[in-house]
Amino acid sequence: MQNLILASHGSLAEGMLSAANMIVGDIEGVDAYGLDTYHSPQDIYQLLKKKIAEDNTHEYIILCDIYGGSVHNQLMHLCVYPNVFLLTGMTLSIVLELILANETGDIEEKLLQVIQNAKDNMLLFTYQRVHHAIDKGIEDEKLW
Repeated sequence: MQNLILASHGSLAEGMLSAANMIVGDIEGVDAYGLDTYHSPQDIYQLLKKKIAEDNTHEYIILCDIYGGSVHNQLMHLCVYPNVFLLTGMTLSIVLELILANETGDIEEKLLQVIQNAKDNMLLFTYQRVHHAIDKGIEDEKLW
């Protein structure tokens, strides 16, 4: 079984979990840890270290908000466990994809695909870009 852990500054992690619950309903196996609640990255680290050390039969996917941030830097130390995977740049689309993903197959390959999908979903729309696409014959339905 895979456990998804959301960790962030402020209440972003709890907000991500709240939004995911709104979209897909009650979710099991997902926990959120934000610094508004836990006050220090060390507090979150200690809680997760205890949880992971007590249960090495599950895989833990940890999503952090910012690469190099205090939460990420502290939780990187959990990668000493072979069943821990840490991703940075948490977005709602990543959270949803991981919640809805099939738990079979190679987890590292799955996570690399999730990262690629997140990159592919980063798009810029501007007045000029939209009108250029329309001028090329792309229909409005494909843009909106």
